[in-house]
Amino acid sequence: MTSDMSDTHYHGEEISADTYATLRRHQFNLENLEERLQRMENTTVTMKEKWRRGDEAMRDFTDSTKDAKVDQPVNYPLLLRLF
Repeated sequence: MTSDMSDTHYHGEEISADTYATLRRHQFNLENLEERLQRMENTTVTMKEKWRRGDEAMRDFTDSTKDAKVDQPVNYPLLLRLF
């Protein structure tokens, strides 16, 4: 059994229904892979931004404690912003 699957890249050549089904399944899997890769990229960007903000907060905290005396209280609100 053959069928003219004009939406494939075979430009009207006849292919078997099984071959067409296999091609469609692979196309579907590739589309799912693209979506997963995009979600991973978005997550990576978000995590890099969080790390950058955390690094800035840590630098601010470190700078604010450079001249602090040992017996001074800890700046807890600034410390909590790290988390």
